[in-house]
Amino acid sequence: MEEQNIIAEEPQELSQMDAISGVFTEPGNTFETIMKFPKKNFWLLPVLILVITSVVSSFLFFSDAELVGKMMDKQKTKLRERMMENVKQGKMSQEQANDAIEKAEKFMDPNGLFFKITGFAGAVVAPFIMLFVLAVIYMLMLKMFKVNFEFTNILNVVGLALTISAVGGVLGIVLSIIMGDLTSVGLALFLKADVVGETLHGLIMKLDVFSVWFYILVAIGLVKVAKIKPAISYSVVFGLWIAWLLLTTFVFSMFT
Repeated sequence: MEEQNIIAEEPQELSQMDAISGVFTEPGNTFETIMKFPKKNFWLLPVLILVITSVVSSFLFFSDAELVGKMMDKQKTKLRERMMENVKQGKMSQEQANDAIEKAEKFMDPNGLFFKITGFAGAVVAPFIMLFVLAVIYMLMLKMFKVNFEFTNILNVVGLALTISAVGGVLGIVLSIIMGDLTSVGLALFLKADVVGETLHGLIMKLDVFSVWFYILVAIGLVKVAKIKPAISYSVVFGLWIAWLLLTTFVFSMFT
């Protein structure tokens, strides 16, 4: 009788698809269940799904000449403005600036092989980089709180949450094609760069619904797998994200 009770209390292992669907339907219970199977790589399939959707999104992007053209025109304009500023400040001659612009624009040719290879390679590699970089950062932050956890569980939390990013990426590029300009699922649909400015628009682009959803899921997951208070988890996850947004939007913009 006692043996039967022990067997009955053993947690039922989730399949990869159950874990992915559980992120949408009941993330808290899903993360609590996967924590009991730290040796299972629940992160692998979601990341592969993100790779596939990223490749599809890149293909759709490169197939839309108007969308690619608008993006590259903006980049070329910024490049020329930066080079002209360097000429005014005496950092380079006009001839050097023209030469730098000509070389850079060759790499920025949307019809060029280099440009497309870079785009598709990024779509394949970026999801894995994002997974492991975020997992390592969260691991280091959690160690500061001296809590016990399995690193694989951190990978599983981030990986499963990336399923949301896969959906958001596809919807974002579809909306961009429909609207004829790069956008994301959020305020960027309504607040355009010519209204709020390029820098603020860049920030709004990153503050899309699916990004917020992704980090909420990560915060929920860390609560479950590391047994920390929700206030700590949300503070760490969103604090790091906000710091990264400010750095990439306002600080990096000073050098571009």
